[in-house]
Amino acid sequence: MDPLVLALIGLGALLLVTLFVVAIVHGVRQERRRVEALRAWAYAWGWRFIDHPQVQWTSRMPGRNRRGVSLAMVGVQQGHQVSVAEYRYTETTSSANNSTSTTTHHFIVVVVHLDRPGATIAVQSRGAFSKLGRTLFGDRATALGDDRFDSQWRVSAQDPATVRGYIGPVLAAEHVAGRVPHWSVQGTELVTYERGRLTDPARIPALVAPLLRVASLLGR
Repeated sequence: MDPLVLALIGLGALLLVTLFVVAIVHGVRQERRRVEALRAWAYAWGWRFIDHPQVQWTSRMPGRNRRGVSLAMVGVQQGHQVSVAEYRYTETTSSANNSTSTTTHHFIVVVVHLDRPGATIAVQSRGAFSKLGRTLFGDRATALGDDRFDSQWRVSAQDPATVRGYIGPVLAAEHVAGRVPHWSVQGTELVTYERGRLTDPARIPALVAPLLRVASLLGR
C-alpha cells in the first residue's frame, strides 16, 4: 500500500482516538460541574447532600437496582423531611444475531417522609393496555367508584379496604385535574419519580411541590 495512504489512515485513526478522549474528558468535567452545582444549591438552602445513600424505596423503582441511587439531597419543606435523588438502572437486550446492547435509564426521585407509617398503596396513571383491561374486565376492588378518576388512574393496595382512607374526593379531583403525580406509599415514604436527570437545581422546589400536595391531601 502507498506509504502516503498508510500515513493518512494512521493520522485519521489518531484523530478519532483524540476526539474520543476529548469527548470523555469534556463529559467528566460537565458531570463534575453539574454535581457541584447541586451540592452548592443544597448548601445554600440548608439541605444535606449525600453521595450514594442507602435507601429502601429502590424496590418500587423500574429496574429495582438497590445500588442505583447516585446522590440525594435532603431538606425540610412544609414540616416534612424531603429527599430529591437520582436513580438509574441498566437494561441489557440481545438481538437475533447474538449481539447485545445496553441502555441506562435515569430517573429523578422525590420522597416525602411521612410522620407515621401507613398502608402499602400505589397510584399509577393508566396506559393504553390498562385502559383496555378495564374496558374488558371492569374495575378492581381498589377502584374508587369515581369514573373520572378510575378511567385515568389505577390503584394498587395490599388491602383494598384501605384505599378510600388515603384517596378521598379532594385528592381524587387533584388527580383528575392533573395537578398531582403518580405516587406510592410504603412505611413512612411517599415516593414519586420521573425520567431524566437533575440538570438545573432551581427546578427542585417545583419537583417537590406536587408530592407535598399529595401528602397534605392524603385521606381527604
